[in-house]
Amino acid sequence: MRIIKKRLSLNNKKGLGTEEWLELLPYIVLTVVVMVAIFALINLFVNISVDVKPVQREVLFYRLMYAPNSIMYMDNLTGRVHPGVISWDNFTNQTLDKSIAYDYERHISAKLILYNLEKEPIKTAYLNGLWFNRLEPLARSRIKGAGSAELYTKKIPVVYRRNDVNRAGYLKVEIIIPN
Repeated sequence: MRIIKKRLSLNNKKGLGTEEWLELLPYIVLTVVVMVAIFALINLFVNISVDVKPVQREVLFYRLMYAPNSIMYMDNLTGRVHPGVISWDNFTNQTLDKSIAYDYERHISAKLILYNLEKEPIKTAYLNGLWFNRLEPLARSRIKGAGSAELYTKKIPVVYRRNDVNRAGYLKVEIIIPN
């Protein structure tokens, strides 16, 4: 008889854990809400894509302005580069391509135009002139996409040194960065 009563008492305990689960339900919901909020905040503040084009543009511009053996005048005695003073003899395509060399062919390119005070162009030099001429029509048309490019222009006052005489002028730098 005792065995039958034990079996009957065990069979009647089907809903025994229901109260405990009902008491834990708010904690489970709160945990899920906190996990979703943390996931949403991480996705909101973590930037997966990084745009390096402004950095590329500024690095190239500063390499043009401050690099030794580039277009800027360098004092042979002290080895000091004079930023903003352009050497007339160094303002060539060959000097630019030699001083700023890249490992791969399709890279950033630039066109440098030297103007006098009357804003007349007096000399032009290219960095990677082949790719500049290829990408310039795409960049000027502002077509977006994988094969396109972006054009940035910067104009600064400079001094150009021609036959050991300093003359004032402007340097217009057009930089094309392929996508």
